[in-house]
Formats: sequence, structure tokens, C-alpha cells
Amino acid sequence: MLLVAAAAAADPLDGRTVTGVSVSGLRTIRESIVLAQMELRAGAVYSRRTADRDLVRLERLRVFSDVSIAATAVDEGVRVDVTVVETLRVLPAVSIAVSDESGVSVGPAIKVLSVKGRPQEFSAALRFGGEGLLEVSETSPFRRDTPLWHSAKLTVRNRDNGLDHFEEHSLDLDTRVGIRVSDNWKAGAIFQQFNLASLDTPGITLSPDDSDHFTGFGGITEHDTRDSWTTPTRGWLNSVDAIWHVGSGDYATFDVDVRRYQPLARKQTLVATMLLTLQTGERGVDVPTYTDYALGGANTVRGWDFASRRGKHQFIASLEHRYTLVPTQSFRIKGLNLYGGLALAAFGDLGSAWNDAGEAVDQAIGGYGFGLRLFIPFVDVIRIDFSFGNGAHANVGINEKAIAQRNRVR
Repeated sequence: MLLVAAAAAADPLDGRTVTGVSVSGLRTIRESIVLAQMELRAGAVYSRRTADRDLVRLERLRVFSDVSIAATAVDEGVRVDVTVVETLRVLPAVSIAVSDESGVSVGPAIKVLSVKGRPQEFSAALRFGGEGLLEVSETSPFRRDTPLWHSAKLTVRNRDNGLDHFEEHSLDLDTRVGIRVSDNWKAGAIFQQFNLASLDTPGITLSPDDSDHFTGFGGITEHDTRDSWTTPTRGWLNSVDAIWHVGSGDYATFDVDVRRYQPLARKQTLVATMLLTLQTGERGVDVPTYTDYALGGANTVRGWDFASRRGKHQFIASLEHRYTLVPTQSFRIKGLNLYGGLALAAFGDLGSAWNDAGEAVDQAIGGYGFGLRLFIPFVDVIRIDFSFGNGAHANVGINEKAIAQRNRVR
């Protein structure tokens, strides 16, 4: 998404009093919602830095394909003009997933981005191909005027589990609710329900009836200072979560996820990410083997075949240098307000998956390569990579790799 601030880095209007704020371009979103996200308001002291923060807050509503803020001198004060371009409130779409384990799955989807003039995302998708899937979800947007945040996702999946060689039917419910402590910090509670059945092969599940049931309770905290939620070039996104699973087994999962976006020069960004996942319990007794992590392929350590390393713990680190070919910007197609961009990438990955203490170093693998990053609406990014490790590989991935590697189905 294109964010444009009209002021220069050293803005001569800094320090003046804001005399008023106007908003143009709205169709369905309430003006009061936009104004509530902004620090700049009548009587406030204007600064370019505050305007930049307001741009990020408006982008986080995820209902605009373009946002700009212009400041104009008026006598001894400043008038602030906000211009937005709304996306459609209801978006029919195509849902595409690419998994190293299940291949390509495609199907219809629909997204609702606002309800009665208030940003609120609901989505539903059906996919067929490598897996059969029904998924419905809701996500509250970031809103400065309300501290409560929440999300819920229900996924029903049927697929041929290529890692453990059985026909899998599963139901996965993940709900989260919490409080935003500030613009950058949030914390909350997690509730999960996960059921899995092996339809054709005995002995896969922990339970003797070939069907496992787990309930999970936990918490999460997240620190986010990115300058954009769609195409960040500066800032951190760090999260820590812990979940205790009870039912057919008894184990805990602990995740540390660190992401840094660092501008290097004009059109160049360095993206550094790290994911560490640890699970307690004895593999195959307390924690099922089908929750193992498998490294290799488009979404973990590129340059290696899928499942080149496997274990109940994982560590993945990546470093990627991006060069922007086409800056992410808004455009219209048949009346639709969309956005897009294109970047080149060079990357290196390092990872390990292991079961017992002392195996992590011996199980380490690494790869490197180059590729393209296509930024498109409501998918975020399509990755096309050519990588080298234990051979030459070509991969296609959907979403940022740091997002994709968090999924249970890789």
C-alpha cells in the first residue's frame, strides 16, 4: 500500500498548531473512525513524525488502498487534509495455497472488510486440489480508539498427509483475544481446539481409536514497530507465545518469532527473521509425531528437499536483501481500487529440526538463492525463488516466508 506524506524530512510546518483536519475519499467508512485513529487534530501541535504515525494507523485499518496526508500553512497554523481511497467493502476472490507437502490448492473466497461503516474483516474460503479445505475467520483491525483486539479462525481440512503417509481429516479452531497496551504492544490469551483422525492408517494417532483431540490454553505478547503492514521497510515485529495442550496427549509449545526490516539505501531493504519453536513431552507418547516440523522447500530452508530435516523442535533463520523494481502503489481495474508492487530478492536460510538435546547443530542445513516478490492485494506477496543447497530448486510461495513457516501444514 502506498503511503505518502506531503512534508519533507525537515518540515518547516513542525511546531505550528493544527487548525483543522478534513477527510476526503470516503464512501462507506465513517469519518469519525478515521479521525479517531489520528493524533493530529484541531489544537494539536503539528509534526511530520506524528503525520507518519497517523499514516501507519490508517493503513492498519486495512480498508484503504491508498492514504495520503497533506499539511498546508494557514496564517500561523496548519490545516491537515487526509485523502483516502477505499477498497470494495465486499471482495470476491480466489484463494490459493502452496504447500511443500500438499502442493497447490485453489478455490473461491470472499472477504468482508467493513460492517456498517466500521472496519472489521470476515473471510471464507474453499480450496480444492492438494487438499480439501473450508476456512472461515474474523479479525479485528488495529484501532487506536479501542484497546480490545480479537481473532478467530476455523479450518476443516482433508488431505493426503505426505509426511506421515495417511489420509488426514482435521478440525482446527484458533481464537485469540486481548488488549493493546500501546500503538506497538499487545498481549492476549489463546484458546485452541484441534481434532485429527487418520481415515486409512492405524497407529498414527496417540489414541487407539485413530482419532486425537486436543484443547490448548496459552498467551501471546507482540511488539510491532513496522512502518507498513503490507510492504514494511523499517521496524520490528516480535512475538512470543506459549500454549499448553491437553487431551489425547499432554505437551506445551513455545514460539519466539523475531523479524527486522532495515532500510539500506533507496529502494533497498534488508529483512532478517528468526523462528524458534520448542515442544515438551516425549515424541509419540505425549506429543504426536504428526506435529513434527519438516524443513526444506519454499517455506522453511530453501535449496533443500521437503522434510530433509524433521523433529519436534525447529529453528529457522533467514536474511533477505530486497531491491524494489516497481514501488507498491495504488491502481484501478474496472472500478476496483487495488495496489501492487515488484521487488528482486537475494536470500540465505539456515535451519534445524531435532528431537533430543545436542542434535540441533548436527541437524543444521543451509541454502541460498534469488527470486521475485510480487506484492498484491489481500495475498500480501507471491514469492518465486530459485535456490541452492543440496541441489538446485525452483519454488513458489504464498505470503511472506516468515508467515508461511508458522503454519502447521508447511
